[in-house]
Amino acid sequence: MAEQNTSQTTSRIVPWLYWGLWPFHRLLLWFYFAKITIVGREQLPKDGGFVLAPKHYSRWDPVILALVWFRPLRFMTNAIEFRGVQGWFIRRLGAFSINLNRPQASSLRHALEILKTGQPLVLFPEGGIERELPVRPLKPGLARLVLQAQGDRPIPIFPVGIVYTPCPQFRCRVSVYIAPPLWVERNGCDRQPLKQRAQQLTEELHKALLDAVTQAAQVD
Repeated sequence: MAEQNTSQTTSRIVPWLYWGLWPFHRLLLWFYFAKITIVGREQLPKDGGFVLAPKHYSRWDPVILALVWFRPLRFMTNAIEFRGVQGWFIRRLGAFSINLNRPQASSLRHALEILKTGQPLVLFPEGGIERELPVRPLKPGLARLVLQAQGDRPIPIFPVGIVYTPCPQFRCRVSVYIAPPLWVERNGCDRQPLKQRAQQLTEELHKALLDAVTQAAQVD
């Protein structure tokens, strides 16, 4: 199912809904998983925009990532997830849709707006769930967004490794490793074409994400 052909992509966080579901969200995770360990969340800024770039291994990933920060996160999410009741909820919990096969300009503009207004954004750089490879080859979309959104204050990108032991199933263990951020150097780089800068940043992110997955696998 493709994203609706509209001229504008919108999303919002409805406070009463988010915080009303908060205890049920925690209770669900406590019941379903044997243990969830998160390493490195103290690195995340208390204010200002940043990007979480996680490994995408399971549909549980966004639900678990909601634990890593003390305020709601915004999510760029595959348009096929916005069907029915689920779509009604996630759109009001900060998610917005993107057609992965044919990304619409409205979705990209909305992501830029979120970053430019200093909000944290979760982007899965693999573009979908990948279980066969440690990290799927990345496309430069995330890097392009961050480069275009940067103002006077650089936007850090935090690679995030997520590992389920033995696999995503009832009472398994989950390890989340938030790696040190990637910072985009501005001095001297603005003279490079955007395409070249995005490709360099994408290569750095791929290497850092591979390392984050390795570190997550070693978390007890």
